[in-house]
Amino acid sequence: MKPQRRSELLQKGWREEELRKADAILEQSTKRDVFFSKIVFWSALVVIVFANLLISVILIPFLLALYDWALYGIVTILALCIGFLYNFLITDIGLLETAHHRLASVIVPLIGMGNVIIMVLVSNRFIESVHLNNQPHSPWVTAAVFGVAFILPYVVDQIRTSFQN
Repeated sequence: MKPQRRSELLQKGWREEELRKADAILEQSTKRDVFFSKIVFWSALVVIVFANLLISVILIPFLLALYDWALYGIVTILALCIGFLYNFLITDIGLLETAHHRLASVIVPLIGMGNVIIMVLVSNRFIESVHLNNQPHSPWVTAAVFGVAFILPYVVDQIRTSFQN
């Protein structure tokens, strides 16, 4: 409990024993809230990783049929959708430390980019084996487009929040 609040309560007639009991109750509920926030945080990360995997699988038909700007537009739209979901789930967990958010903002996009690289390589092999009338795609460019679009909502939200404070 803050010293100022403690002195206010003492002036209102609270006894020292009551203050210690209230302090213990507040400390216990804070620990419980942080514990549940961590569970929600890791569950949200699992959901986002599965969403990234699902987006990578959804991307295969587009990788087979589209090229260049049309493909990158679809990749950007899908990544932005998952990025907004990621930002919504992660930033709503207010009791976690900044380190959790920073760690997630690095690991989750890397996992998503890895999924996209694998799917692009798989679709490139399929294009070559079936002799489709499409050129193989660059897995690095496609993954970079996905990664930037994915993390963009989070970065914009962090910048907006820093200017508000």
